[in-house]
Amino acid sequence: MSEIKIISIPHRDANGFLIGFKRVNALWNCPTCGEAMGEPKLTSHAEDGYSGSVHIWTNPCGHVVHYKDLKTLV
Repeated sequence: MSEIKIISIPHRDANGFLIGFKRVNALWNCPTCGEAMGEPKLTSHAEDGYSGSVHIWTNPCGHVVHYKDLKTLV
């Protein structure tokens, strides 16, 4: 069974520009290998005049998962 985590990520427009931050429900398995991902930790983020907090993590499997590659639930 997949674990679901609520995390904060950058919110970008269709052109990729940061327009704020959003919270998402993410399936917490690596999309590459299916293993559980590392524990998310909040960190400060500033870009394009916006500042806030986003979650970052390091996966035990070694795969890097970008925010855009997360499997999120609506």
